[in-house]
Parts: sequence; C-alpha cells; structure tokens
Amino acid sequence: MLTRLRQLLGHRWLVRLRQDRSIREAFFVFVLTRGFIFLIFICVGQLNVVTYPEVHDAHISLERVQVARKLRPIMAQADAAHYLDLARDGYLQAPFDLNNSRSQKFAFFPLFPLVLRLVGQVTQDVVLWGAALCNLFFFVALVLLYKLTLAFGYDESVARRTIFYLAIFPASYFFSAPFTESLFVLLTVASFYAARREHWWAAGVIGLLASATRLTGVFLLPSLAILSWQMYRSLQVKKILGLLLIPFGLFSYMFYSWWLSGDALAFKHAAQFWQRRPSIFFLNTLIRYLIHPYQIAESWNFHLLNAAAALLCFVCVYLLVRRREWALALYTFMSIAVPLSSGILQSLERYTMGFFPVFIALGVAVKTEHVDQTIRFVFVFLLGIMTVLFAASYTNALS
Repeated sequence: MLTRLRQLLGHRWLVRLRQDRSIREAFFVFVLTRGFIFLIFICVGQLNVVTYPEVHDAHISLERVQVARKLRPIMAQADAAHYLDLARDGYLQAPFDLNNSRSQKFAFFPLFPLVLRLVGQVTQDVVLWGAALCNLFFFVALVLLYKLTLAFGYDESVARRTIFYLAIFPASYFFSAPFTESLFVLLTVASFYAARREHWWAAGVIGLLASATRLTGVFLLPSLAILSWQMYRSLQVKKILGLLLIPFGLFSYMFYSWWLSGDALAFKHAAQFWQRRPSIFFLNTLIRYLIHPYQIAESWNFHLLNAAAALLCFVCVYLLVRRREWALALYTFMSIAVPLSSGILQSLERYTMGFFPVFIALGVAVKTEHVDQTIRFVFVFLLGIMTVLFAASYTNALS
C-alpha cells in the first residue's frame, strides 16, 4: 500500500513538472545552449595541431574521446582555480598582505567556495561535479527567471526571449563552469521572485546568500524596497522587515575577514592586485575607451565586448525606466556602476550576465522578428567564438 502511494505521488509530481511551461521552456533552452557549449569544449579539447613549414594542420577526432580528462583543465581555469583553492585550503589566517598570494584570495566571496568544499567532500571530484552543480543552478535560474518575467506582468513570448537571450549571451559559458555566475544569478532571481510573491522573509534570506556570493548582492536591499513601494504604493515596514537580512551576508564576510586577517575590508584591498582601484567618477573608464576605441583586446581584457556590455546595461536601464520598472532599473544601474568604478573594463561582459533585468528589458523591447533574429545571430556567433577562445585558454575569454 505504501509503495503504491509513493508511486502515485511520484507520478503526479512528474505530471505536474511536465505541465509546467516554465520548466519545459527552460529545459529546451538549457539543453540547446549547454549542448552547443560542451560540444565546443570537447572538440577544442581534442584539437591536435601539427605544424609544417609555413602551414598548420588541425586534427579533431571524437573516437575514444576521454571527456572527463579533457574537460577538467578547461573547467579549472582563471578565477575557477582560485575558488577551487579556497574550497580546498580556505582563507589565510594571518595579517593581510597584498604581496601574499593567499591574501589576494580575499577578493573572492565565501559562499561559492563553501559550496565547492561540500561538493568535494561528497564526490571527491570538485572540478567536474562543481561544474555539474553550476549547470543545475543555471537551469533552475532559467526556470525562475521565466516565472519572474511572467510575475512582472509580461507574456510568455517575452519570458521565452528573456531566458534565451541570457543563455546565449556571448560569455554564458561561465554558467557551465565552476564560477560564481550560476549561483549568483539563481540567488538574485529567486530573491526578486520571492519578493514579487510577497514572501519577504524568504527574499531576505536568499538575498543574504547573494551578498555572501558577490558584493553587488547587497543592492537587492534598496531594489526590493523600491519593489515593495511599487506593489503597495507605500512603505510597509512590517511586511518587508525580512529584507534587512540581505546585507548580513556581506557583514558576516567582513567580520570573518577581520577575524582572520585583521582587515574587515580585505576583499576591497585584495582587489587592488587585479588593478581595481576606485575612480572618482564611475564612467571615466568607459568614456576614455569610447573616445579612443582602437584597442580591441589585450591580455585578460576584451575591451570592445566589455564596453559594449556596459553600454547594453545603460540602454536597458533606460528601457526599464521608461516602463516604470524602477526596482529592476535601480538594481541594474547600481550593479554596473560598481565594476565600472574600479577603473578598468575587465570582466564587464561576464558581470553583465549576472544582471538579469538586462535580459528582461531586451525581451520586452524586441517587437519584431527581424530584431529578435538579429540579436540571436549576433549572440550565438559571439558565443561560439568566445567559447572556443575559453576552451583554448585565451586570456581574452577567461576574465
């Protein structure tokens, strides 16, 4: 009898999942885009170049391909290596010293390394299982983003475009590797979705986790406060009290940093190792590049794509303001202003993926099939190129 009941409940659960359009749409987008990215990863991993006088001969064979062995070094590049080190060794318990390589890792917030540490204890293969978990995070984020777009009153065509644009963004390969992108997008979308459904304490707890993942997670607090004002047409302090939990992810990391290194702002000071120093006006760096846009790319910095991503953010902020989506506009504006104020354009394209309102704005703004097809073509074309460069360890695509 008990077995029959479990089978019946399991069947009903599966039927409900199949009937959920957000899951079906997200699953299609996820499989299509992740399949594209992993196919490139595997092919580049199998690439063998033979050099002759004045010519290069390339060979790619998928016969007896050792997928795990080829994927592991691709997944453990750049910042992923730092997160993996933190998952294994933790933060340094010693006075902060910028010349110490372990002190430099305070620039990376603690929640994602903690997740990887737990994965490693269970699976003994933190690289590939960490990447698998990030893919799961991304899939759930797509489902919630679809639901959130509908919750803001937009139709299903807008929701479909929103999740597809996010999944084919030129740097979306980061969602499939052990970087913070998948976890951060999942947490920020989930926090907004909980708030939109008036689950304010849940939004606050999830926001706390987001601010322990990235600094810009704290911007959920003012953004969701604005959202509550839009929903209630007044400031309902008792209802939204849970939002005050959001900055405690950051505060906890600051306290932990102080306890370990004597410097509560170790994350800010460690960022100087990567030449990130606050500028007086956050647009200075972008304006300087737009005046002299001749340097397309250099080591660790694809200037053109990073500048284009920043401009896209500001265009989408404008589009959101026009539609009176004040909460989404504020969150996007504050989030892009922080990396721009660091004095360099590096990683802006990657950061832009974390600002999900950008893709809602794009999904809403596109009115014709020609514009939609153009965006899809440009994004997929650039995604293919950037994924190849990432798999081949070109620094332009790693940051």
